[in-house]
Amino acid sequence: MEKIKYLIYPFLLITGLCILSCSKEDAFKEFTKNGEISYPGKPTVVLAQAGYKRVLLRVALGPDPAITKIKTYWNSRADSLETPVVRSNGDIVNVFITDHLNEGQNNFEVYTYNNKGNKSIVTNVSGTMFGDNYLSTAPRVNRSIATLNFSALNKAVITWGPALSTEQFIELKYTNLKGADTAGLVPTQSITTLSNYKLGTAITYRSIYAPEATAYDVVSAAPSPVDLTKGSYYPAAMSGYFYSTSTKKVIGLNKTYVPNGTNGITGGIIIPVGDLTDGTKALIVINADNTVTISAATGSPNGPFVMYSSALPAPYDTATPIWVNSAACNNTYDPLTRILKIRYGIGGTGARVIEEIIELK
Repeated sequence: MEKIKYLIYPFLLITGLCILSCSKEDAFKEFTKNGEISYPGKPTVVLAQAGYKRVLLRVALGPDPAITKIKTYWNSRADSLETPVVRSNGDIVNVFITDHLNEGQNNFEVYTYNNKGNKSIVTNVSGTMFGDNYLSTAPRVNRSIATLNFSALNKAVITWGPALSTEQFIELKYTNLKGADTAGLVPTQSITTLSNYKLGTAITYRSIYAPEATAYDVVSAAPSPVDLTKGSYYPAAMSGYFYSTSTKKVIGLNKTYVPNGTNGITGGIIIPVGDLTDGTKALIVINADNTVTISAATGSPNGPFVMYSSALPAPYDTATPIWVNSAACNNTYDPLTRILKIRYGIGGTGARVIEEIIELK
């Protein structure tokens, strides 16, 4: 009997598959007796974006030209919405779901339909609706700024304070080098660099809050201005030579500089003279032809300042040694390298002379 049982099982299995296959074939023939069904293509992507008391479904349609509508179900199919498809509007269809949503995650079933009423296979997606519960806890303040630095290379570098909960982006508005108003979103980060910033112009910002980064609706405070007076310029790298009747020496250090006024370096820069630590400062103005004009900064001791663009004055013109880079110091500025090559005297003609090559960072 055991042998018969093993022989019968394969026979019954094969017979059952044949019956099942025949039944499916008969059902398909009955289902398609008026012509074979053409199923529309399902969406290539459905992106759910969180919103305030709503969810936005961005439905990216495939190449099927016969799609005429999208039908969306939620709440275990208790609710649905039909959205017509107009191909002239492109391949992205926005479906806003606003009714009978739960605060938090909601599940959706998305189908496409063709002009024969046939539907695609389902696309499942989950999306977040936030309501008054989230609004009651969402921050309404902007990030603090820890430090602000400027560069002669037309950069502003902002180091931010700690981010608050659910901050997703920071919106920045500023003026670029061409004088055009510029706005942009940067993701939550510790440092932001504006690489084409027009020095001296206003910067405003605001923190953007939402439950998730792709949210359609967001929460924010009013924009805050960046206090430019709290910014500092990156140090300038300097090498040079100092001539006086009592000493001649090589000088080299990084030293700070600030713009003269509020219009960036276009109004000139104020920079310490040589390696002096007595408050002597030069005002260096870059002219339109990239020559420079050097004078004593307001309140600086040791004036007047005298420029020597062609050569060292007496008695230093015959000094031994003369600095190796002396010949390059012709009181000019190279806008490509941001390098000043300057020669000037302080304390009157022939008193003390400084030659410097300064790279503005």
